[in-house]
Formats: sequence, C-alpha cells, structure tokens
Amino acid sequence: AKGQIQVNDLKPGDYYFVETAAPAGYELNDSKLNFTVELQTTTKVATVSATNAQKTGSVVLNKTDSDTGKALSGAVFDLYKKDGTKLASGLTTDAKGQIQVNDLKPGDYYFVETAAPAGYELNDSKLNFTVELQTTTKVATVSATNAEKTGSVVLNKTDGDTGKALSGAVFDLYKKDGTKLASGLTTDAKGQIQ
Repeated sequence: AKGQIQVNDLKPGDYYFVETAAPAGYELNDSKLNFTVELQTTTKVATVSATNAQKTGSVVLNKTDSDTGKALSGAVFDLYKKDGTKLASGLTTDAKGQIQVNDLKPGDYYFVETAAPAGYELNDSKLNFTVELQTTTKVATVSATNAEKTGSVVLNKTDGDTGKALSGAVFDLYKKDGTKLASGLTTDAKGQIQ
C-alpha cells in the first residue's frame, strides 16, 4: 500500500530489480534498477526508486445539428486542460462530425468551439470531459451541437389588377411537412407580413 517492496537476507554485493508488471493504468518501466548491499559494519538499508508513467487515453467529440442530429463537419475547436492551458487549436470536425485526440494523460479537459460550420450559430460553451486512468482502454466522448442560423420571409399581398398593397389579409404558416407554425398572421398597411 505504501508502494514499497522490502527484501531481507541479501548478502553484500550488487543487484538489480526489473519490473515485470505495472500497476493497472500505468506503463511498464522495465529498466534495470541497480543497487548495492554494503558490508554491514553498521546496519544499512539500500534504497531504490522506480517510477511509472500513467497510460494515456483518447477523446472523441461528436458535432451535430441540434434539430436534426445530422453530423456537422467543419466545426473548429481548441482543446484546453482544466487549468486553462491550451493544448491544441484548429481541431476541425471531419465528415463524420468528429474530432479524435489521442495521447492525453488522465485528467480533466475541455473543448471550446472557435468557428461554427457555415450556416450555424457558434456554440462557445465549455465542453468538459475527463480522461480516466486507463486500467482498461476507455475513450472519453463529448457531444456538441449547433443550431442553424435563422432566416426571414416577407409576404407581399397585392391587388391582382392594380398592384395596390392589400392590408387585412390573414394567413397561416406551415412547414413543408404540414406542421402549422403560426396562424392569424395579418398583412399590415404595406400589405406585408414578416
């Protein structure tokens, strides 16, 4: 539990340890760890230090249209560590709407969108994720959405003979699939509804 191994009853001489299995989530460090047991004129305990690096993990960001769920390519992100250190910039979603980043040490991170796909609103909220200790391979996933930019329409109501603007005409507005979006829209003094 203290990260220690103690071996007793070693005769004076030169020895080395070799790691054969690393702790879960850590890379094997199989370098020779040399030490010497000295002649015990007074009791001396030889010490050896060994370190392991944490296994790195991956993250996949999925970018979609917030209405249709369609994958969006061409969104650009920066990647930061939790403390605000920028690790990468200009990461762009591919044809599947994805960005994959490998070789991330366990810890907390976030993405920030810097450019939205054409026709979409920027969504610059922090997208937090955690890379866990890789005791088994886990890929962190992040979901991000954009809403399409909205547009406008103007209806002009006129007299078919004279071309004079007609106020007081009432319309309902539908989506192509028949969904009613608005009713009771009335043309103004210019014969218009916006």
